[in-house]
Amino acid sequence: MLYQYRKDYEKITMGLLSLITEFSNMDLVTQEMEWYDQSDQRQILLWQNDAHNWAGLLGVEEHDDQVVIHQFILTPQNQTQSSCNQMLDELAAYYNEKQIVGSLSTHNILKSWEQTKS
Repeated sequence: MLYQYRKDYEKITMGLLSLITEFSNMDLVTQEMEWYDQSDQRQILLWQNDAHNWAGLLGVEEHDDQVVIHQFILTPQNQTQSSCNQMLDELAAYYNEKQIVGSLSTHNILKSWEQTKS
């Protein structure tokens, strides 16, 4: 299930963001969180798997009729196509009127999800 970021999820969010190799230190993680906080069109969504464990994160930016996925993170033990599909299905339901699109770094994940739907 997807949850909108709240301040009391800060440590969980920082931990998930730190899984990205480009964020080699906590200053970069903090900068990324601040970037999302600077605009009402940007959101961090946290994902709990079926066992109710925090297992993923989506960083998205809303536009008129689209939602762009900037960050897509799954914990190592949840990096399966099934988890990807479930997370993206929930995102599509969350933004049911908008088209889900990927950024350069998330395009392939989205493409794999779309192929499983056909």
